[in-house]
Amino acid sequence: MKKSIFTLLVLGLLCTLPMRAQERIMLFADPHVYPQALIEADPDFDTYMEGQRKMVDLSEPIWHALMDTAKKYKPSLVLIPGDLTRDGEAESHALVSQSLNELQELGIRTLVIPGNHDLPGANWETLYPGTYQDAVRDEDSHTYAVEPLPGLTVIGIDGTDDKAGIGKMSKKTLAFVLAQADSANAKGNSIIAMCHWQILEHFDKQGTLESSCRMKEADALRDSLMHHGVHLVLTGHFHVNGITTFRDTTGLTQDSLVEITTGSPITYPCPYRWLTFAKNQADIAVSTDYITSLENIPDMYTYSREWMTEHAQNMLPALTLRAWAKAESMTDKLAEQFGGTVAAVVKACLPTDDATKIALTEKYFGSTVIELYLFHSDANENERPELGDSLAQEVYKGMDGMMHELTDEKMDNVIMRSFQELLINTAMDVAEEPVQSLVEDITGWKSNYPDRTDDLRPTLRIGTPKEVEAIPELIPEDTNCRKRLVNGQLFIERNGAIYNAEGKRIR
Repeated sequence: MKKSIFTLLVLGLLCTLPMRAQERIMLFADPHVYPQALIEADPDFDTYMEGQRKMVDLSEPIWHALMDTAKKYKPSLVLIPGDLTRDGEAESHALVSQSLNELQELGIRTLVIPGNHDLPGANWETLYPGTYQDAVRDEDSHTYAVEPLPGLTVIGIDGTDDKAGIGKMSKKTLAFVLAQADSANAKGNSIIAMCHWQILEHFDKQGTLESSCRMKEADALRDSLMHHGVHLVLTGHFHVNGITTFRDTTGLTQDSLVEITTGSPITYPCPYRWLTFAKNQADIAVSTDYITSLENIPDMYTYSREWMTEHAQNMLPALTLRAWAKAESMTDKLAEQFGGTVAAVVKACLPTDDATKIALTEKYFGSTVIELYLFHSDANENERPELGDSLAQEVYKGMDGMMHELTDEKMDNVIMRSFQELLINTAMDVAEEPVQSLVEDITGWKSNYPDRTDDLRPTLRIGTPKEVEAIPELIPEDTNCRKRLVNGQLFIERNGAIYNAEGKRIR
């Protein structure tokens, strides 16, 4: 018995040694905090919520749940890439700032950057002093660089602009970012960049379909970051979990950039993440967790999914009209390709009033669009291939039906029938790339350089591995010991029993 107890204590010590050389980082994005007191005083809040996919009404309790999680697991670092508040309200910033200051007092460093919902009006550096402690700051923006952990530099990129929803960066700020990256590389540090807006596409044509999701001149920014040794960027804004990798295919370099976009904790399925910075200071392991319950909501997964389904239906009319506007703009390209007469015929086929556009979209795509969005929100779409293929086929069926309804009467002779077939096939080809890219979870679909990066639990290399001390070997009779990291906390499994890192049996 004494030998068994001694062995367990030694085992617990040995299994915990690697964790002491690793650092855990908590990551979440777009909490959009709006205090309950403001909700109660806002006479228009119910109307505002009708067209929202965000559960802003739960933003305060969800925020406190995130803070409680941070206090429980005590990560070395908390990172938040923007949209801390609903719309930059002073009361919202005050609540968030106070909570983050409490984490700082507990020794948990917090780093934030503003999103499009946070500025202007907020005295950013005053509200979030912990971010700028020991940081090098850009003179023209809220951009900064700091070394919060040994061997790790974080570069916070402020992409906010006067135009709401637009992410961009001045040449001067870009020069600052690249200089800080060069400085970090000279030290031998690994680098994490943090930007509210996405830099990479997470499915093909994403930037074309929704241009506001990415930074302006995103491709040029991507190349600049890669070529200055930045290989990981953390983003938010899109409210959907996604991880994608871009590789330089020019043959000139072997550079790559990985982007981790983290969904909002107030949007289905309510995610946040853990990053474990390895002992070799080059690798980061990602795991994804979710807000699973609140005081009065025992099952947040089901609640948030039903909320999204209901409210997405309310959002469809506005999204529909934006999609039709893009379709109508394509007639100019048809004129260049087939001539003005053909383009005029096509334009005559399109509905002119909003009610018809909305009715057609509801008829042919309605529930499919919502199911596709929920499917994408769950991430790692390739793990459910049958559902993905079914949704894709529903999209193509709907497009074919709608195109025929719009054109059958107008294209009523042999020549126009031939053009009708060409037009429908062209539309299908245009739709196929983004739809298949999304449902198969592949960027660069049907290209020579396709990529599928695990959206939820990959291990990523972001720097050059450092020499590390060998991990002590387990004594022979305990070679069946296995370590597990759950919610950022280490557990040890041995002979069917579970122990915590201190060697205490918990199950």
